[in-house]
Amino acid sequence: RSRIHFDTARKMPVTVGVKWGKNSYDVEVDTAGVGLDLKTRLFSLTGVPPERIKLMGLKGGKQLTDDVPLADCGLEDIAAKKKKLMMMGSTAEVIKAPEKEITFVEDLPEEEQEAATMANFSPGLTNLGNTCYMNATIQCLYAVPELRSILNDASAAGGGTPASAPAPGGGTALANAARDLFNEIKNSNAAVTPFRFLALLRQLFPQFAQVGQGGVYSQQDAEECWSSILQTLCREVPAIDKLFGLRLKMSLKNELTGETREEVKREYNFKCNITINVNHLSEGFRVALDEEREYGGEMFKGHNRVCELPPWLNVQMVRFFWKMPGANDPADATGQKAKILRAVTFPVLLDMYEHCTDEYKAALDPARAAKIKKEEADADARLRADPRARLAAEVAAGTAEAADAAARELEE
Repeated sequence: RSRIHFDTARKMPVTVGVKWGKNSYDVEVDTAGVGLDLKTRLFSLTGVPPERIKLMGLKGGKQLTDDVPLADCGLEDIAAKKKKLMMMGSTAEVIKAPEKEITFVEDLPEEEQEAATMANFSPGLTNLGNTCYMNATIQCLYAVPELRSILNDASAAGGGTPASAPAPGGGTALANAARDLFNEIKNSNAAVTPFRFLALLRQLFPQFAQVGQGGVYSQQDAEECWSSILQTLCREVPAIDKLFGLRLKMSLKNELTGETREEVKREYNFKCNITINVNHLSEGFRVALDEEREYGGEMFKGHNRVCELPPWLNVQMVRFFWKMPGANDPADATGQKAKILRAVTFPVLLDMYEHCTDEYKAALDPARAAKIKKEEADADARLRADPRARLAAEVAAGTAEAADAAARELEE
């Protein structure tokens, strides 16, 4: 007759306290198991992978390895004294070694080092003797991808340069030289020397060929260079005119007679006049948009307003002015050019709405309203998702009820 043997020595599970960071857990442990069983149980509670789990406070400072018997770890005594084990481990993903070996610039051959350092930058332009004004202008124009595309895709129309110019037909050559120079900048890993472009620029606009003492070419104004090049390109390639040209509506009135005059003109620079009262870009715009003109001996006053904006708006800070003869020195009968050093702040995103005509504002309003509504909805979503931002909104509104009312207004 067979007998059934019951193992009465089998131990019952114990409940052990485990502290992990700010969290505490009561973990039921079967002491008949091994270390990996306890690690797996902790993984289900904390999300820390078993291979990263370390427990402190076991009997005799024992390490919880995967195969250590839990019966030898003193868990019953820890549970009876209501002590807690300290758990260490992170749920963050382990940083993996890069699959591709990293090559440092210093380890490259000397001929490849310069190309590697210029990989994320456009190459510079060689200074050919006080030509920094032209180089800066070229780099600004090169930064407009649509301009490069137009020059590559559309051949110059030709005939835009006046016949009275010093180099008739030179505008077409300058447009083609700009196209070739931009392509050279795009494909080069070293500084580009703009010999051809500079020669054509000086041929078309002789003021840039002026020389000073010692036969050295004189310094020139970058804005004059920008305007000369851009207006030439706009004449030769009509698509470029649409890229940079803006339309201004001038409205003038004679205060004595009540006569009014209106005129629409095309500009390629939007000026910011700098005075002692100008601290921000928009303030300089307002000064520049004010207009005074004399017609037939009568003075007319008024303002300019934008009636069409281009895809690319060129803003000119007018930092040079002409000091009248004798302004500082009574003996000075010639006057001189002076630079305005006043700091003028400007935003990252420029809002031109206030400088537009009423008709143009009406055309902009639908898209503007949609954009403002989307920005307000996004801001409200961020408030709801971030408790700290929500608390800041309540503090700003005064009460939680006022903050909720403001949020409902945004939703409506």
